[in-house]
Order: sequence, then structure tokens, then C-alpha cells
Amino acid sequence: MRPRPVQLLDQRAFPILYVDDEPDNLRVFELTFRRDFSVLTATSADEGMEILNANPVAVVLSDQRMPGVTGVEFLSRVRDLDPDTLRILVTAYGDAEILGDAINDGSIYRYIPKPWEPEDMRITLRRAIEVYALERERTALLQELSTINRLSRNLHQETEMGRLVDLLLNSIHKDLGFDGGALFFFDETGDHLAWKGLFPAESEVSSRLREIDFCRPQASNFMDQILLGRTQHLSIADATDYEGPVRSWLTEVSADEILIVPLTGKKGVIGALAVDNRSGSRRFVPEDSGLLDGLATQAVIALENARLVQALRESRAQVQRADRLGTLGTLAAGLAHEINNPLVSVNTFLNLVPEMRNQSDESFWVEYHRLALGELDRIRGLVGTMSRLGGSEGGSEPSLCQPVNLAEVVREGARLMDRQVAGAGVDLVLKVDEEASVVLGVRDQLHQVFLNLVLNAVDATEPGGSVEVEVSRDPSNPGEWVLIHFRDHGQGISPEHLERIFDPFFTTKGPNKGSGLGLMIVHQIVSEHGGSIQLSSELSGGTIFQVRLPLAGEAE
Repeated sequence: MRPRPVQLLDQRAFPILYVDDEPDNLRVFELTFRRDFSVLTATSADEGMEILNANPVAVVLSDQRMPGVTGVEFLSRVRDLDPDTLRILVTAYGDAEILGDAINDGSIYRYIPKPWEPEDMRITLRRAIEVYALERERTALLQELSTINRLSRNLHQETEMGRLVDLLLNSIHKDLGFDGGALFFFDETGDHLAWKGLFPAESEVSSRLREIDFCRPQASNFMDQILLGRTQHLSIADATDYEGPVRSWLTEVSADEILIVPLTGKKGVIGALAVDNRSGSRRFVPEDSGLLDGLATQAVIALENARLVQALRESRAQVQRADRLGTLGTLAAGLAHEINNPLVSVNTFLNLVPEMRNQSDESFWVEYHRLALGELDRIRGLVGTMSRLGGSEGGSEPSLCQPVNLAEVVREGARLMDRQVAGAGVDLVLKVDEEASVVLGVRDQLHQVFLNLVLNAVDATEPGGSVEVEVSRDPSNPGEWVLIHFRDHGQGISPEHLERIFDPFFTTKGPNKGSGLGLMIVHQIVSEHGGSIQLSSELSGGTIFQVRLPLAGEAE
């Protein structure tokens, strides 16, 4: 909290103008108060207005009776010129009506009768200066508060770290008027302070600044001051007193001053925010420190939120990938069988080639060759599907949405699960509308939705039962939505479990048979594709999961 100006008030920093047509009165006033205040004088209203137009004045005193214009009229002009200036009428006549009207319409702050006593006048002037200073401070604080609130709203709406840093530094220049800015973050040990962002970002100066290394051996005092939560005001005049990296910083930006404010989060200081006046626009004042401190308080909240969002995205992606790989593990045994079957045909063909190479049995060469190529294509398709589901094609880059034919996804998934479905003694029945199934999405994620929901349905179905998957247009809005129904004929889900079915780590399966993450991830993927998933179940009557996704044209 900044000290109020009353606590640190320099009376001479607030000029006083006294207007009177009697030079002797002006001289007495100046001699009496020139040691306490900064005094300006004028012998007429016109001269007084010239002084006001040339100099900011805190308090104006005017005699009431002057040739050509009265004191009240003159002070009314002063109010129109600068309503913040305190206006005092000095009169020997005590005209109650004039004084009442002047006070009521706001022309004067108060009046002083003639002859005035020096001590009474001194007290009046001091109080007037205090009122002026407090009002100016209030106005400045309201402006700061309005600016900080506006910037805070913008900062808290951004959760992507890179864009947030750019927004913060651009706001320092555009909204607060500082020439340059920088953002630093400490590493986990607190022994290194790294550049996170600079303004202006694309410049030779910024490139050279990024080469300056703030580490414990070279800049321990500078870093300790930040960790202690202390604002630092660096000056080029004292550059020789600073540590090497700090001195290099001042030299590179060619700034007279740099102001550094710590960023203090919930667990301590996470970094610092700095501004400079490299263009020589103005010297820093105490208000700049308070304004930057207020911005830093809001900035650190936004930065920590962005870090949490980033960590959440990374952990969510890891959970999703782990679940996908777990699903693939379940399918691995069946896939081995599916690959071994076509390999038998290929192996048979290759073993017969030496024996048949000198024979012209056309049926052998044509039929076996065609069969071998077909089986190789079958293996290639299985391996390709596994690769897409495992994410090997995407690497570490985020997947991009593209038109996906749900019919192909369903057929590929059914092919992968043929062994598991057959082993469970369950029939998988597909009903697919070929023209209704193109959506905009991430193919391997939609595969994961299909596999998770079908595996759950198979687990819930007794041998001899069936699992039905149907893809069709939404009857209520066929031009925009496609529906996928997953129906099993198992025991159903009890009512007390329905509301928790999508909760992470919640499962009704036995030990070592489920992580409780599959349905949570299905819900997340469907939501990220702009769709919805609904569940209906009856005890001993089976369960239906309905996935609703936007068609490709609407999604685009």
C-alpha cells in the first residue's frame, strides 16, 4: 500500500497563486509565506489567468473587489479552467449573499475575511493543499484501479502460457506506457532466473538480453532481493555498483532506470516483472511502483492458473494415452492370432514356390499369388490400425481434426476385436448407415471411444448374448448430427452407480479388471469433439450408451 501524500507532503510542491490589485497586499503575503509555500502573485484577473495557463497551481486566492472583475467571477473562470484547483476568496466586506452564492455554486472552496491573521492563513493554506493532494491521489488511484481491473480481466481470460506472457508484456507498453518490459521465472532450485518474455520481442536488444545469464554465482544479491519480495529500482548512474549481469542489462537497454517487482505466488516468489524507460520518456515516480505492484499481483494469479491448466492438459493427455495403450494390450493376443492366420497362407505359398517353379500350373500361380497378396494386405491393415491407435503416426505433435468416416472406424474396430468377442462367446452386430457417418474429428480418438464402449459391453454380456452397434442420423436433426448406439444385454447398472459412471477411477468391475478411467476418457473425447454421451440402463435389461457427434459440415 502506497503512503498517502499527507504523510510525505512537501508543501512547496503545490504552488499557491494570490491575485490582488493592491501590490502591497501581495508583497506582505509573499514575505509572510514564501518560506512555507511556493508563492505566485498577480495584480489582475487577466494576469492571474496567464499564470494559470502556464503553470499548474494547487490553490488560488483572490481579492473580491478588483477593477473590471470581481473575485467570485475570476474564481469561476479558474474553476472552468481546472476544477481540481482549490479556490479561496479574500474579502473585507463580508457580503453574506455573495459568499453564499459563491459557495453554493462551487465557485469557491472557502473564504477568508480581511484583515487575515498569518497563522490562520497558514493553517487554511495547508489544509487546502492537503485537500488538493488527497483529491489528486484519489483520482490517480481510481485510474490505476480501473486500469488494473481491465488488465486483470484480460489476463484471467487467457490460459495458454505463451499468449498470456505476450498479452502481459504488450499491456505494460500499450496500457501503462512503459518503454520496455521483461518477465522472469525462477527454476525449481531458485539458483537460476530465466527470461520468459521480453518487450519488444523481436529486436536486436532483446536477442542480446536473452544471452545474459542470471545465476546464483554472478547475480546472487540481485536474485536474493527478488526472493525476499523486495522491489528494486535500478539506475544507470549507479551501474558500477551492480553485479555483472545486472550491469549488462542496464547497458544493453540503454535505460536511465529499470524497475523490478517480484511475482509472489501461493508458494513463494516465482519470478519478477520488470519495466524500463529506454526511450527516455520520463523518470519513474512512486506511483509507477504501486501500479506495477498491482499488476504483478494479478499477473501472478493468471500465470499460476496458466501453469495449472498446462499441467492438467499434459496429465490428461498421459492418462488418455495410457488408457489407449491398455486397450491395445487387451487386443494384443487376439491380433497375434489374426496375424498368424494369414501368415500360414503366405508361408505355404513361399514353401511351394521352389517345388512349383518349373511347372506351368496356372491355377497355382494365379490363385496362390492372389491369396498371398490378399493376406499380406490383411496384415498391413491390422498393423496400420494398431499404429493409428497407438499414436505412432502422430508422434508427440497434437492430433488434427479431419473428416472421419465412422463406418470405417467401426469396421476397423470390429476387426481388431474379433478375437476378444469370439472368445467371450458374444456376437457383435453392426448396423451402419454409410451416408450418415462422416464427422470432423481425430481418428485414433474416435477409435478409442469405439473400443472402450464395445469392450465394456462385451464384459457386461453373458456368453451367447449379443452387443449391437448402430450408426445412424439423429432423427430429431438429421442434417447436423449422427448417433452411435452401443447396446448390451447384460445385467445393467444399478441406479446408485449411474451418476458416477463417468467419474475417474470409478469402476464396477472386479479387482485388476479395470482402472475406472475408460469411460471418463470417452466422455472427455466426445465433449472435445463437440458432442455428447448419454446413458440409459435397467437392471437385468441391459445398457445403452448413445454418442451424439456433429456431422463434418456442421463441425467445420
